Amino acid sequence: MTEDYFEFTKKLFAPEDIARKKEALSGLRVLDLSHMIFGPTTAKVLGQFGADVIKVEVPYQGDYWRGGTYWGKYWKHSNPLWHFINPGKYFVGIDVKKPKGKDLILRLAEKADVVIENFTSGTVEAWGIGYSQVSRINPKVVYASLSTYGQFGPYRYFPGWDLLAQGASGVLAATGHPGTDKYFKVPDFFGDFFPGYFAAMLILIALNYRERTGEGQYIDGCQAEILMRSLFHFTYADAMGKDLERTGNADPNCSPSGIFKTRDGKFLALGIATDKQFQALCKAMNRDDLARDERYQKAARRLQADSAEALGKAVESWIKEKDADEIVALGRRHRFAAAEVLDDVQIANDPWRRERGSVIDYNDDMYRKLVIEGPIAMLSQTPGRTKWLTRPLGYHNRYVFKKILGLSEAEIKALEKERVVGNWDYRVGQRPPIYHDIAKDKIFNYEGGEDH
Repeated sequence: MTEDYFEFTKKLFAPEDIARKKEALSGLRVLDLSHMIFGPTTAKVLGQFGADVIKVEVPYQGDYWRGGTYWGKYWKHSNPLWHFINPGKYFVGIDVKKPKGKDLILRLAEKADVVIENFTSGTVEAWGIGYSQVSRINPKVVYASLSTYGQFGPYRYFPGWDLLAQGASGVLAATGHPGTDKYFKVPDFFGDFFPGYFAAMLILIALNYRERTGEGQYIDGCQAEILMRSLFHFTYADAMGKDLERTGNADPNCSPSGIFKTRDGKFLALGIATDKQFQALCKAMNRDDLARDERYQKAARRLQADSAEALGKAVESWIKEKDADEIVALGRRHRFAAAEVLDDVQIANDPWRRERGSVIDYNDDMYRKLVIEGPIAMLSQTPGRTKWLTRPLGYHNRYVFKKILGLSEAEIKALEKERVVGNWDYRVGQRPPIYHDIAKDKIFNYEGGEDH
């Protein structure tokens, strides 16, 4: 290769080239019947890689997460977290509890490749828009029901969400420090986001099968079971005959390891995995005595409880006398693993993330600039992207009903009069920003012809 490898990869994944590249899921239509975080995250991932995602909400009410912002803080009459969870989707307001509303949803489902829902098990089936009903009119559909406890089994009727899933999965039991009786919820909605990404992968597996066989299928995505896949504690317990126990901030495969406070009041994560790394750390610490000590020269001895505790105290004493940047620089120079624990502000302005495009300043037609995530991973030929931020409740009604279902303006107005379809009331989280002239918005007032 004539050019440096890292220059090669930088060009291959250059964020500025994303817009001109193809989308892997272009032409795929996803009907997003889900709400809150778990299901919408699954749909968002598919949308970031090119799928057309149509999100259905109840008119004049919307997804509860529209108004569920942290500490009652809103941005331009919207929930900032809503923009993180639901960018790039088409938003329609349809009342499924009205017969004509159910019919509209079924007509959209008939034209969809994927349908996603995450209500309590059996709910959408009772509404008449579940897998058994949709698969009759669309046998090739990949239908994903995402719930906390699954579509069958003794807990199938129990309601749930992130915190309950963390508890039922075993994740909560693994948090906290050994010898204490306190557990910690993994913030903020790990139990929703992680299963959401996992469920998107399951849908792609099913789509690959459909591509080869022409057959659709039903996916039962259980939130608590997906989270359980991030742990191996139960396998360890069966093999060893005892609990793995909690490890606090230490990595049980590294010694020394932990999270330590620095002289300048910051926090640093450090983990020493190999004998070579340990020797490098000792050199940085000017602690030849530790490097020569037979108790610490081999990883297996360092992982013994008394050794790990002693080394942890030695590292803690060393780090508290130095600034975070100094430790990170020593780690880079001597080649041991150390990283500052970053907060939200640091992440938003992190030059590493900015260069790679994992954090971007997105300029939206309606909401203007907002710092958001870039694609979840870098693909050289079909990179992910954000097409727009979220939109007000029912914003795409006319676009979707006319372009996809072929309804006329008179038919839409009749459905609006019966409150089968609709958009927002004036509650914050549902409406457009006050400066946006909705009367001149071509998509909201879509007449047909032009695309988004």
